Amino acid sequence: MLTGGDGDEPAANERFLLDCLRLMVSTPALRARHLDSPYALQQAVVDALGDDATTPDAAFRAQAATSACLAAMHTALTRWAEDDGQAKNWGCCR
Repeated sequence: MLTGGDGDEPAANERFLLDCLRLMVSTPALRARHLDSPYALQQAVVDALGDDATTPDAAFRAQAATSACLAAMHTALTRWAEDDGQAKNWGCCR
């Protein structure tokens, strides 16, 4: 639904996203670049937490939690692409 499909036929945006994800997964340089991007995003999230992550322990917890969320998102996106865009309940998002 988020990509504009009606549930039966994928929308053009969904097909484009699937094609981009498949290209990223199958091309080593694109995959490496994609995996490098979460580091910058992780830093932005931790920085946005501001004073909540001022101690080394708090900063570590914020970085670890952010990394886990970004890894789960990456895994879900690549799995979605591998499953040809089929929305499935993989037991993690109930």
